[in-house]
Amino acid sequence: MEKKGPNPRYITRQAADGIISKLNWRYEEWMQDWPLEISQEINIKDCLQEYKNLQSDDEKFVLMQGILYALDEETTNSELEYYWKEISELLIKDFKIHEYTIFYWGLYEGGENEDPATEGFRITPLMQEIWNKNNDTTTKAKNH
Repeated sequence: MEKKGPNPRYITRQAADGIISKLNWRYEEWMQDWPLEISQEINIKDCLQEYKNLQSDDEKFVLMQGILYALDEETTNSELEYYWKEISELLIKDFKIHEYTIFYWGLYEGGENEDPATEGFRITPLMQEIWNKNNDTTTKAKNH
């Protein structure tokens, strides 16, 4: 069953422009799933360094979107494991900023027939662990 989750959060134009400028990310108006479309160009190490300098919650939200898409595209388990510790610490520290992102990547939006093992992202189990440990248990237990 679908779990009741947080309200969706979306990338704002101002925050996207800020991240594009700071990290020199490519962006074209026709890109429907940006930053997914540039995920293989994203340098996770640079992003993690920049994240620590950000003051804007909206920019943190945008940057984490890029980081997670890039992480999900990493080709080796050792790369994923290397970055996951730092990324998970940021997700936990800024849980309220990234609550919807964690919920989304954890595949809690899917229907009861969706199996994260076959339908999920590589990072779905990691995101579920963060969600389950940091989410208010009353929200976690509710279903639509």
